[in-house]
Amino acid sequence: MRGLSRVSVIIVVVILVVVAMGAGYTYLSKPPGSPGMGKMVVVVNPIPRERVEAEARELESFLESRLGLDVELYFPTSVAAIVESLRFGHAQLALGVGSLPAALALYVADVEMLLVEVRDVVIGNESRAAPYYYSYWIVAKDSPYRGLEDLRGKRACFPNELSTSGYIFPMYRLVQLGYIKPPADPKQFFGEVVFAGGYAQCWEALKRGHVDVTIMAGDVPVSLYWEAMNNSRVLEQQGPIPAHVVLVSKSVPKDLRDRIKNALLELNNKPDLMRKFVSAIFVRFEEKGVEEHLKPLMDALEATGLKDKYLRAGG
Repeated sequence: MRGLSRVSVIIVVVILVVVAMGAGYTYLSKPPGSPGMGKMVVVVNPIPRERVEAEARELESFLESRLGLDVELYFPTSVAAIVESLRFGHAQLALGVGSLPAALALYVADVEMLLVEVRDVVIGNESRAAPYYYSYWIVAKDSPYRGLEDLRGKRACFPNELSTSGYIFPMYRLVQLGYIKPPADPKQFFGEVVFAGGYAQCWEALKRGHVDVTIMAGDVPVSLYWEAMNNSRVLEQQGPIPAHVVLVSKSVPKDLRDRIKNALLELNNKPDLMRKFVSAIFVRFEEKGVEEHLKPLMDALEATGLKDKYLRAGG
């Protein structure tokens, strides 16, 4: 069965260490340096620039025309480097930051949340555009298990230990139900725990009978979501889980932060362009406060004890 190896766990731990602690500049393959006056570095999702060279020039030109300064898109080698580049001043703006790295950046870097991403997601049986979604504990349709309480000592599959919807919120649900205690560890409840590397791998493990329960989320590819949900039973759900956000350094003057926000809102008219740099299910940016958007995640991190675990990792 693909993906069910200890290598996945090792990779997760390495990424976790870098996200939480910065760990120098290991993940910056070519640091852009500290921009001087009149220049802003924008860090985007870790994709090879050569794959989106034309779109990158278009986005840089658009932002330069709206902000009146030189804009450089920086393509990191990992999601961890997004947090690192903000923490150490290599970038002033980050697009498409996942909710977990966003929360960690708010803890360790001098940044603020500028906008949130509305995405095409599935909530229950309904497709909708929303800045949040849910995840679900699922078992095979012919499974004898009727509730999570029946799964004590059984086999569970999680995408990875850094997944907000596939790990943090499911752990939060187990804590809420009183099945585990902080610091949350699924091995307190399950007899066997597998980190498979993704939702598709976990669904495959459940289909093949290698595990008894897994997680599915409303922001996965629609084909995967419906295949899994139409061929399983839902035992529990958790959420709302916050979607990606835009972060900006507080070192950027307030008037410039306002111009950046207006420019990004204008990019709502270019959804195809933004899907290259934010997420493939991008619909638009909208304004929300940290308390409103990230509070469910902050509550989950606190209640599970995972906040301290992530922030202490490697230190």
